[in-house]
Amino acid sequence: MKYHCFACGKEYSIEAKIFRCTCGGFLVVEGQKPFPLEELNRRDSTIWRYKGAFGLPEDVNPVSLGEGLTPLIKRWVDRVPVFLKLDFLQPTGSFKDRGASVILSLVKYIGVTSVVEDSSGNSGAAVSAYSAAAGVKCTVFVPSYTPDEKLIQIKMYGADVVKVPGKRQDANDAAIKALENSYYSSHLWNPYFAMGFQSAAFEIWEELGREVPSMAVVPIASGGLLEGIYQGFRSLYLWGYTKKIPKIVGVQAERCSPIHTAFEQGLNDFAEIDAQITVAEGIAVQKPPRAKAVLAAIRDTAGFTISVSEDEIISATWLLFSMGIYVEPTSASTLAGWMKIDQHERENAVLVLTGNGLKETAKLGKIFANRISN
Repeated sequence: MKYHCFACGKEYSIEAKIFRCTCGGFLVVEGQKPFPLEELNRRDSTIWRYKGAFGLPEDVNPVSLGEGLTPLIKRWVDRVPVFLKLDFLQPTGSFKDRGASVILSLVKYIGVTSVVEDSSGNSGAAVSAYSAAAGVKCTVFVPSYTPDEKLIQIKMYGADVVKVPGKRQDANDAAIKALENSYYSSHLWNPYFAMGFQSAAFEIWEELGREVPSMAVVPIASGGLLEGIYQGFRSLYLWGYTKKIPKIVGVQAERCSPIHTAFEQGLNDFAEIDAQITVAEGIAVQKPPRAKAVLAAIRDTAGFTISVSEDEIISATWLLFSMGIYVEPTSASTLAGWMKIDQHERENAVLVLTGNGLKETAKLGKIFANRISN
């Protein structure tokens, strides 16, 4: 099992305690294997039913908290049928558990005892929880505006929290500077996070009767979820398990849209932007390091990107509440984006809802104070 650099092609052993190439490029995993169809019904209900697809050594013991097989429900919005993947119903309350389970399984396998992560909340909680399960020390760097509910959750798992003044990117910079003897288990850089996210695509395929949707709509922060879902659907196609790869659509907040801007301008890497704080702080990554892979995935599927305003995100959040679905605004950005797509293209798309609203209840209470005061 090995990595290779997306930029220069240099190869590394997966036991190398690195997070990027010496040239500065991001790493890609090799060695994925198809999971046998005839065994799926006999395997457990976690993401580890797809173990071979993650590109890990066969003797890796999973660090698992029961993540995976979240519900896929069908609803009608504006008289259009749509599927909602409730990926906020994971052990720590977000989709990040898929990637955290895989990366901490590797971390334990290669003998790492201390990890560092930077996060606006959800990935910090996931890495902290799975570090606790693996018996690994964890330090999480967060922007100072991270909701208290998320900070408390991270601390409850025993992780050290370092608040960083400024924007999301400042927390990323601080984490890299503080690495020293720790392993960087970053969802921004580490390719095994994307390997874990493939499992969402595999589940959607299973839940749709071993078929794929016409379109998958995904929020973009670092882009790892979109990259992983694309890789998952692409693997299903290459293995002959499906006849097509669905169109992949990425959604970003207008206040922080480096990948959307790059897509619109025909760039192959993220665009330099002046990011602002957004209500959807989970997708506020100013300089996503794996943007080249994300943009390539979108274009390979004839997909596209959408940016959404603060008002559109807030309206979509309230609409989901009215359907009994309690998510954070970052999750609702997906619905906000889908509602801007031409109506004839929307039908039976899958929208991935990523983070639980319970993590931001205080913030949500302030946003919707006028609506709930009565």
